[in-house]
Amino acid sequence: MFTFNPSGKLTEISDNIFDFDKYSSFDPTFVSRYLIQASIIDAYKKHAKTKRPSVLDVGGAGSLLDAFSDAKLHIIDIQPIDYPNKNYTVGNALNMPFKDKQFDVVISCDVLEHIKKDDRKQFIKECTRVSRGLVIISAPFNLTGVRLAEISANNFYKSLTGDDHIWLKEHLQDELPELYQTKRIFTDLGFGAGYFTHTSLDYWQLLTRLSFLMAPKYSKHNLADNIQIINKFYLDKIMPKDFSDTGYRSFIIAAKDNIHIDKTPDRLDADLENTFSLLTEIIVDLL
Repeated sequence: MFTFNPSGKLTEISDNIFDFDKYSSFDPTFVSRYLIQASIIDAYKKHAKTKRPSVLDVGGAGSLLDAFSDAKLHIIDIQPIDYPNKNYTVGNALNMPFKDKQFDVVISCDVLEHIKKDDRKQFIKECTRVSRGLVIISAPFNLTGVRLAEISANNFYKSLTGDDHIWLKEHLQDELPELYQTKRIFTDLGFGAGYFTHTSLDYWQLLTRLSFLMAPKYSKHNLADNIQIINKFYLDKIMPKDFSDTGYRSFIIAAKDNIHIDKTPDRLDADLENTFSLLTEIIVDLL
């Protein structure tokens, strides 16, 4: 059985390898999804007794995984780009040009929701086909409040720019994947699957708005430096414990082995939560 404690492992890996200053200008929800993937892979290394697992990142153009993990990373994406990593394949995730069980771990970060509804089963089937160990799928799923949070974030973006946000618009036009239906697909393929959620909806909405305000257009407001301080605060103090039943992004871990997710995270300090919420709301209210 593969047992994983999201909060404990994320705290360990972020304390050991993470440079908060280096990533303070990034959207923290983007950074955290790769830190979480790295923490799962690190735990799996010990479970499988392998020093450097091979990992395929499906739809992973722009992946940060290699910054947080020493795994042998290969990326497949439909977009041809000038990528410094030679282990990059341009290809279709619904029919990947890889052998069965070619990789120890297959991951996908915020891709499933952009796959057409009728193709999602084939996408998952391909991910399981080329994995000999774990499959880790992270995405926003159609859980309570997620769609409303995305509508609110898109409206905020539109109030700033006059246009819909390209990715949020796509999410809202197409149906977000259903969590339990996705788990059922893994079960039907003979995989055990567990899940947890990260980034509470309140924090996701605040952080997403701040990421919109990082655009050069707002430099006259001197927001960038202040937002970076808030991003660093979140990544350092909040992110390792930001697990909630009403989180924005869910992580499904699937394997031929049984999966057990220890959903008993350390509790966030109330004063830290209040301080972070106050800081972010002040910045948003400036406009």
